[in-house]
Amino acid sequence: MVILIKLPVTQVYEIIKANKPAWIDGLYPENIPNIVDKSGSKTLVLITSVSEPLSGYKNDTFSEVSASIQVQIFFSKTIAINVLDAQLELMNLLDDNGWIIATRYPNVVDPDTEQVTATFSVFKKIKIKRGN
Repeated sequence: MVILIKLPVTQVYEIIKANKPAWIDGLYPENIPNIVDKSGSKTLVLITSVSEPLSGYKNDTFSEVSASIQVQIFFSKTIAINVLDAQLELMNLLDDNGWIIATRYPNVVDPDTEQVTATFSVFKKIKIKRGN
């Protein structure tokens, strides 16, 4: 018998969703649906998996997933808060829930929508419990 764990992307999504700041207009795991307005009028957050290799090998058997998750924030062109403060709010939220902030990339301006885009990644070793 194998005990199921939630996908790492789902875990990060649920943490942010449960504590969603008011400045987030849309929160999406894996992809942003085509029906969503991507013109830059809304602040969207996309959560994707970067890598999830197995680790923690003992006796030729893995015991962990080393999950690396990327969080991308597409800020509204009219956002009223400091974009660095917004990023730090999400980073602190994930850090408080056991995720390590692995990398924060420089903010860039999307050439198509002219909105500021921020990206950071988080990391966590997730124990896999195995049963009979």
